[in-house]
Amino acid sequence: MELDKIYNEDCIEGMKRIPSDSINAIITDPPYCIGTTSNGKKGSYNDNNLIKPFFEILFKEWVRVCKEGAELYINTDWRTYPFLYPILQKYFQVKNLIVWDYEWIKAGSHYRFSHEFIIYAVKGEAKRRFSASERDVWRIRPINFTSPDKLHNAQKPLELIDKMIRNSSVEGDIILDCFSGSGTTAVACINNNRHYICFEIDESYFQISLDRIRNVFSEPKLEM
Repeated sequence: MELDKIYNEDCIEGMKRIPSDSINAIITDPPYCIGTTSNGKKGSYNDNNLIKPFFEILFKEWVRVCKEGAELYINTDWRTYPFLYPILQKYFQVKNLIVWDYEWIKAGSHYRFSHEFIIYAVKGEAKRRFSASERDVWRIRPINFTSPDKLHNAQKPLELIDKMIRNSSVEGDIILDCFSGSGTTAVACINNNRHYICFEIDESYFQISLDRIRNVFSEPKLEM
């Protein structure tokens, strides 16, 4: 499979073309509790029986394509983590539940939301590249909803993805993102001299990704 491309297809099908033991890290933001849909919406929380087989297949493929010591960062929330953890733990060592602190609060009818979770897991044993004093609470501001840079409902700030990439890979490594949304992981990989393989099944967000990367490269290598 060609590197440094975003593929407009289902990630399960696309990953079949990725060689085994070839991925250095996975950084991804799966749609919360909606399995195969990637439309920026978080879906309902009463369909676990429908989406569990999807994540079983997904994690099995991740084990196959990841090198020994590959590190994973999976964005999630407090409702989805209890569902994902027992499935993921069957295939990887879950090491931490990182708290992404927004440094500001979202509107809500109860206690105000001010953070999300990031599952940090490893295939086998990872070679630690980050400082021994690194904490599991990351204070990084999200993208303002009114900002012109906000291209996707669940879009993560570039600073957050940069931190994951620098903590868990070196230049030339290959990063996989199965739900690339507006292409933030791809942009971060370009900025940090990493290779990437990304999948985005939604045509509209795929096109947004192309536009973003065209702003980084004059002639990006992308597949329509």
